[in-house]
Amino acid sequence: MSKWIDFTIDERKAMIQAVSEEKQIDEASAEKDWWVTAVLYAIFHTSIGEYLLFKGGTSLSKGWNIINRFSEDIDLALSRDFFLNVKNLACANCTSNTQIHHLREKAQDYILGDFKSELNEKLKRMGLPVTVIGDNDVLDENGEPLKVPHDKDPSVIFVKYPSLYQSNAAYATPTVKIEISVLSMAEPFEMRRISSLVEQAFDGEDVDSDLVQTIRTVTPARTFLEKAFLLCEEYQKDEPRTLRMTRHFYDLEKLMQTPYAEMAFNDVALYEDIVNHRRKFYHVGYVDYDKELPQNIQIVPSDALLSNYEADYNEMRGSFIYGDSLDFPALMKRMAELQERFRKLTPHALKGQKLLART
Repeated sequence: MSKWIDFTIDERKAMIQAVSEEKQIDEASAEKDWWVTAVLYAIFHTSIGEYLLFKGGTSLSKGWNIINRFSEDIDLALSRDFFLNVKNLACANCTSNTQIHHLREKAQDYILGDFKSELNEKLKRMGLPVTVIGDNDVLDENGEPLKVPHDKDPSVIFVKYPSLYQSNAAYATPTVKIEISVLSMAEPFEMRRISSLVEQAFDGEDVDSDLVQTIRTVTPARTFLEKAFLLCEEYQKDEPRTLRMTRHFYDLEKLMQTPYAEMAFNDVALYEDIVNHRRKFYHVGYVDYDKELPQNIQIVPSDALLSNYEADYNEMRGSFIYGDSLDFPALMKRMAELQERFRKLTPHALKGQKLLART
């Protein structure tokens, strides 16, 4: 039994170099994969581990092997059952907007308080020299803590680690970002094996076996729809984000090549449930949720955003994608195909039923 971190610096660098050469990525990115794996292991071995689901883009690569890219973040859903059964919080029933608001506040207090402390202790016991902070600990340009809304969901924790490498790549900063939402709907999942690229590259040599685990991981059909809706909502902002956003295009294109996309298209109930859930639990004033109807959905960005998206995508390709990837024009062509596929859903999928009635 062993961990990569327990080897000498020269041995660690040699292993990272082997991964870098095999995957054709820079060393800082290969190293970051190990830290993401280690932090994920620590999280699922805390007291809330049994109530967590691993989701998002990182789950597509590490859990399902569908995409060939890294991510700086770990997306998790913390079941409301934890707050109902362990914390005995009635607000976790979420039967009203007031209860939802109170749960957001209580959950943030717990995640950025007791849980952050527990995670920090777990990482220290694993022998990892890290710094764990919440987004309410991050300082602004004046050295003052950032003001984080008390009802913000997801709650965000950062794990800063000592890197062996210097990298200017925006996608390879030596920090693992953890986002924990307590408002996610009950999601279909499977148990998936998670391991580092180091462990995979040296399979059978017992260089990182301590961190291998099997955890509850959200199924890709759900992630496929979530990413499409996320883009549709982002475009409704006055100033849509472009930095670190093209990973969603890449992920969607990869998912289009799997059976999970067709599963999502054919599951009208899932489509309906997700949009209505977003409308109720994540409602923001600038979003018209009817624009997530199949006939209205927008996945292709406006022309005004294309140059910034292309720059972001090229940055990601250079540091965080390993394996084959489309160039940006080809990727946008695929997004246009996907948008058209969504917009053709209504005639044959709904069978005369009204989709997404307001709740």
